[in-house]
Amino acid sequence: MNELEGTKCPLFYCMDYQKLENIVEQVLEEENAFLVQLKLKEGNNITLNADSFEGMTFQRLKMINRKIEALLDRDVEDFNLTVSSPGLDRPFLVKKQYELNINRTVKVNLKSQDIVVGKLVEVNDEQIVIQTKQSKKEQSKTLEIAFADILETKVEIEF
Repeated sequence: MNELEGTKCPLFYCMDYQKLENIVEQVLEEENAFLVQLKLKEGNNITLNADSFEGMTFQRLKMINRKIEALLDRDVEDFNLTVSSPGLDRPFLVKKQYELNINRTVKVNLKSQDIVVGKLVEVNDEQIVIQTKQSKKEQSKTLEIAFADILETKVEIEF
């Protein structure tokens, strides 16, 4: 689970990634939010995905965008900044996303090619705990799944 992702810009000038990361972390802390993914691509195209335990409203995203723009100097280097929250259909990238979704139904694709669907009931540094639903064929089970065994996890949208 990588929190940050940068792209080297051999052909085009890019702003300093470490400086950008520090600014983003500062603003997200001020806004009580956390970083899901940060990308810096050619031409200073910045994509930021952030979330919060308090929920990410359009107003909060707009405030994060404005604060980051205010701390970057367009006169020194031009940039394009896109700030968004990860959608429900996007896989989890950081541990805090698991914590945010405790008591929700998730679909976990394992490296073994198995798929587990159930309620996310616990998260710690090494693993998650899933409570599967009882069906006609199987009893409900509690499964401990190590992060190292997870290929992808998403919220399972229920209707």
